[in-house]
Amino acid sequence: MKKTNRNEWMNDVTPDLSADEKSIKNNKLAGFKHIFNFSARYWGGGWALFGSLILFLIFAMLTTSEATETFIMGWLEQTKQASGLDFIVKTGAPILIILVLLLTYRFFCRTLSDNRVFKAWALSALTLFLASVSVKLNVAFAMWSKAFYDAIQSRNEAEFWIQSSIFIALAIFWVLVGTYRQFFQQLLQIRWRTWLTQIFSNQYFDRNRFYFFAQQEQQDNPDQRIAEDLDKFTELAIYLYFGAYISVLSMYEFSKLMLDISGDINFNHFGLNFTIPDYLFWLAVIYAIAGSLFIHYVGRRLIKIEALRQRYNASFRYHLIRAREYAEGITSLQGANHHREESRRLFGIVRSNWNTRMWVLKFLGFSSLSYNQASVLFPILLMAPRYFADKAFTWGNFMQILRTFGELRESLSWFIDNYQNIAELRGTATRIFALEDAFSRIDAFNGASELTVTPNNVGGIAFTHVSLSRPQLNENEQLTLVTQVSGLNWHISQGDRWLVTGASGSGKSTILRAIAQLWPYGKGQIDVPTKAKMLFLPQRPYFPIATLREALSYPATSEVYNDAAYETVLEMSQLHHLKDRLSESANWGQILSGGEQQRLAFARVFLQRPEYLFLDEATSALDLENERSLYATLLNFMPKVTLISVSHHTQLSQYHNQSLDLTANTTNETGGFKAKIQAI
Repeated sequence: MKKTNRNEWMNDVTPDLSADEKSIKNNKLAGFKHIFNFSARYWGGGWALFGSLILFLIFAMLTTSEATETFIMGWLEQTKQASGLDFIVKTGAPILIILVLLLTYRFFCRTLSDNRVFKAWALSALTLFLASVSVKLNVAFAMWSKAFYDAIQSRNEAEFWIQSSIFIALAIFWVLVGTYRQFFQQLLQIRWRTWLTQIFSNQYFDRNRFYFFAQQEQQDNPDQRIAEDLDKFTELAIYLYFGAYISVLSMYEFSKLMLDISGDINFNHFGLNFTIPDYLFWLAVIYAIAGSLFIHYVGRRLIKIEALRQRYNASFRYHLIRAREYAEGITSLQGANHHREESRRLFGIVRSNWNTRMWVLKFLGFSSLSYNQASVLFPILLMAPRYFADKAFTWGNFMQILRTFGELRESLSWFIDNYQNIAELRGTATRIFALEDAFSRIDAFNGASELTVTPNNVGGIAFTHVSLSRPQLNENEQLTLVTQVSGLNWHISQGDRWLVTGASGSGKSTILRAIAQLWPYGKGQIDVPTKAKMLFLPQRPYFPIATLREALSYPATSEVYNDAAYETVLEMSQLHHLKDRLSESANWGQILSGGEQQRLAFARVFLQRPEYLFLDEATSALDLENERSLYATLLNFMPKVTLISVSHHTQLSQYHNQSLDLTANTTNETGGFKAKIQAI
């Protein structure tokens, strides 16, 4: 046995992915306007932009008003002077207000309304309110810091303990507000994600779009976009929205405070003599703007890299999933080494993307960390001369300005601190919007079909001047149609038994898909019976990962039939050994052999007893004896069934009375295959 080198994958040269990055045009990336319009749907549509701004402004005005500030200052002063039980009352009053608001929200949302939009706005308003309170608390901490550090500098023990008590009150309030703000953000996120997941899941499965997706679209991994990208999008969008609100509000509050305490600086160098008013404020603004521009320059590639990272990881995971689904086929063909090498290649792409991302994040991290660390020393160096020269400038003033500068710098640096999150949001949104566009393209393509399938009482199924095509991509990656079956006029009377034959690729299965309305590529008219019960059995039947009862009754629920019915149909399908496993939950498509799966599909037929049965190579994995037994049982048990079988097995003709043979069409310019119909 060949010894495996454990470092072999690590030593692989990773591929160059620059072409993939260049292939993503900037105008194809999700813009903020598109992101907001997409997000606004949950809050009621486009008008949500106006409503959001109004709500934003209302809380901002309430938070920044002089009345609010006077109330907070009065509360701090009263708390400072209170003691004993009175201190507990003064401290607990704001907490009681918050609890009353939470109970009010619960009453309205759970008792008076089940409206999604109402709950979305209520949660948003409550979270904005708590965010506003948290900003005011940060301002209160900044104002408290002066008195606290002045008490330390002056060695005033009584004042020190008073300020410590105030800190405890502020801290309790801050923890409560912060905890519930995060809780309501997460509640809003899961409600929004649930709503989006429901919409995209419905779009994916409605009109069999999931079936057409693989035929018409080049978009990768729709499952990953629904399961993971929607989760990431809602998490980032909500985090950034409320973070931006807090940032803007903090910017205003701490700008106002900084303008009050910053002071002026005289410049008297190089023959110049002038005064810069409020110099610390303006230096903080200039510092943040310069840092934001530089960070954007360093990390501008990250948006495309994040979008590609989602694609590459999804492709690698999908390859591993397929190995699990087709484990028997891969093993029987001794394809494990091939599959491992393909896994190695796909993971090499993941590594290459990660390496590129790692280098971009290295420069981005170096820049942002340098920016943040410099901002710690920067205000100290600027204030030091004033502190040493001005005796009235206390240690409390120094710490208050330092804290205020830090809060102002942090609010101004929101873009820098969230650059990676913004890049991930745009990358994730790009994949979600591409999926939504793919659904629209599928509907547009199918809607333009000239093939019509209409429920009519025509005494069976009728094809009138039907031509069927197969889709394929041309050299420009545009979807084109190539004729497969032409000029089909065919009538299937109720009770007929048709055997459809022809060469591989002639369109036998395509005809059945057209009847099932799974094939819009063509033109002509197909009439199907109204309200008739039809059942299609493909070559590889589908069984859900569930109990054997649920696998047999699918898509109906297992309660529709009793155990005696299940046991009877298993006996009829020569699967008596499975009767004791009806309650067992398993992946039946994996643990049963191909022949057992096809016999289990026939058991489903016997259980559900359709009026029209379409068998598409449904006995290809069976030996001759089992195939004959199933057909004989079928016709004895359901003598009035209308049967259409697609098969290469000529011995099945004894169970049919009509045949349709597809032969090459050499007399028509359209090519494809034509039908030869005759009695058996």
